[in-house]
Amino acid sequence: MSVRHLTERVELPLPGVGSAAARVTVLERGRVRYVVRAPHVRGTFVVVPDHIANGPILPTTVAVQFGDGTEPLGSFYREHRPDEPVVHGVRVHGWTGHLHPDDLPTGWFLGRYAAGLSNGIHRELARGTRRRIEAVILAIVTHWRSLPFRRDLMVTAAREKAAEYAEHEGNSAAAAEAQAVELERERRSVRHRICVLAGILRRRPRPVQAPQAEPVQLPIEDPRRGTLGQITVREVAVNAEVAGSVVYEVTGARVSGRFTVGPNRYRPEPIPQGIWVAYGHASGRYYEDERAHAPVVNGVRLCGQWDHDTSDDITPTAPDTIGARVPSRGSAPYATERRTAAVVRALALHYLRRPDLAALRLAAAQANVPSLRADARRQLSEVKKQLAIEERNARRHRARECELRSLVPGSRREDLPAEAA
Repeated sequence: MSVRHLTERVELPLPGVGSAAARVTVLERGRVRYVVRAPHVRGTFVVVPDHIANGPILPTTVAVQFGDGTEPLGSFYREHRPDEPVVHGVRVHGWTGHLHPDDLPTGWFLGRYAAGLSNGIHRELARGTRRRIEAVILAIVTHWRSLPFRRDLMVTAAREKAAEYAEHEGNSAAAAEAQAVELERERRSVRHRICVLAGILRRRPRPVQAPQAEPVQLPIEDPRRGTLGQITVREVAVNAEVAGSVVYEVTGARVSGRFTVGPNRYRPEPIPQGIWVAYGHASGRYYEDERAHAPVVNGVRLCGQWDHDTSDDITPTAPDTIGARVPSRGSAPYATERRTAAVVRALALHYLRRPDLAALRLAAAQANVPSLRADARRQLSEVKKQLAIEERNARRHRARECELRSLVPGSRREDLPAEAA
């Protein structure tokens, strides 16, 4: 339903001031123009329904524009509009918005876009000017809310941007739906992971061979210098404190001490792959740095550890470097780091050749399952929570899109959205 254009003259009461004479004209786009004459006030005000993206389907607030015209409020930000109000000799420029007609403010409410304008520069209004123009605005909006076709003005304003906002809502719904699809895929993946972890925990442990009593000789190599000699390696223990790992006692040219070798305990795979080597006899603590029986290489005592994501690319000469640290001193000297890397590569390959490697990896996996399953359950809870949010957002945006499209001029739907009823 369109609002008929009309003009009428009214008297607007101004408490404490008197009254204002106003010529009221209904314009296009649901706007209403008030040409006001009052003590120390003359000029044009336009009441504009606030129809904004993401706001209500039908506007619930209004803005009051200073000066004539139906262009967007901000289009005359640095230029004067025709017939801007003059209050106490000051020409008032801009607008003030977000006024609830049924709950008008009682204190100062002019927004930051209500100002004086001189040579393109906005200037703050004096207190008396502000108070007088606020009184006029309250009188205008009070009259506006009593108009019998007020709802039709709101509908007309909403129709102007209904197509644009419907497209915006459709894009938002599509984005939420796409995100929901990704989250659903992630939810299924996490649930599958939880099932896999539960299956690992139910598997019967496989036998692990006892430490070999006889030491073995392993060659160590450097990719630049070639063979560095041999080391003697003796298995001290299959480490019960760090499941799946083996502690080796190493002696040889410029090397002595213990190394703990096992699957990479920092990887998230259910059955851990890769290699983890700790300098010293590792305990069950994840983040220990200095350990008992730490190795001494080239006369330098080492600390820390090295981990590698996979085991397929480990050779006697690769990876080239692995990093080695000295307690409280940072990186080990270059020659020490090179020899340490050769020893670690040899121990990693020796560990990977064990006939019970699969049993060691299963033991490591079963030890990791409780923490991995707890993490997966927390992740599943968060994913389900976010999925519910995105699905709710998608439904809301689609419903708003449908309501807005019903307002588009020429729409086949003749009924107004529920919010407009």
